[in-house]
Amino acid sequence: MSERLGTELRRLRKKKGLTLEEAASAAGITLQYMSLLEKGLRKSASFEIMTNISKFYGIPLDYFAQFIDDEQNEVRNLSETELEIWSAINNKVTDEIYYKKGDLLADWLRSFFRK
Repeated sequence: MSERLGTELRRLRKKKGLTLEEAASAAGITLQYMSLLEKGLRKSASFEIMTNISKFYGIPLDYFAQFIDDEQNEVRNLSETELEIWSAINNKVTDEIYYKKGDLLADWLRSFFRK
């Protein structure tokens, strides 16, 4: 993986106020594996693991690509507001698709951005 990805994973975990063990458990991996990811010492992580991490943090999977592709590229972390928006969208999509609750996503998004 990369040290930059590890740094971002650590930032996201700390923002949620979680221990390494809590984040690892939520992602379905061992504490040791999560530790290696956060330290940038793991050579790779499977698509399934990165998908689990993405779902857990409620942000798009492709967000992590910027931390892996090219170590020379400048990385712009998601702002607190962007993280909140992605999390809210993820929750709304989960409610609408899996639990058949609420109004249409498009209507909800329009109201969300009018605030």
